[in-house]
Amino acid sequence: MNNNFENLDGSITGDKHFYRLRVFYEDTDSGQIVYHTNYLKYFERARSSLLNLLKIDQLNLKKEFDIILVVKKVDVNWYKSAKLNDKLVIETCLKYAKNSSITLNQIAFKYDSNNHEHELLVSGVIQIVAINSQNKVRRMNSILNHKFFQNKS
Repeated sequence: MNNNFENLDGSITGDKHFYRLRVFYEDTDSGQIVYHTNYLKYFERARSSLLNLLKIDQLNLKKEFDIILVVKKVDVNWYKSAKLNDKLVIETCLKYAKNSSITLNQIAFKYDSNNHEHELLVSGVIQIVAINSQNKVRRMNSILNHKFFQNKS
């Protein structure tokens, strides 16, 4: 048995991370339309996969540095709905980073493999803040040192 788990975390091209998924039955309502809140889950999976791909272990951040990454703010726009069995691409890129927070742009596209086109479904701006176990804001230098999280001039 070939257990190839190489590509589970997506890929980075330039300054963008791409995470791919398929819409399953559990993601949809009785009309086979994706529940609106599931896009937040897809965005979360993409962010976690990005960190995994960059070898930033969230469990290790907590254990060694007492850093927990939490969502502070979300601004989401829904344009169209995905349906059962659709192939989606979640694109993530840095909007800006500060000492204790990262703000990301995330977009969900429906991918049409017949004509290789992407159709915009949902866009969001998500602010992630580093806190410690006492809910105090923390610097996250260990993350911000990675080039993916460097502000562009």
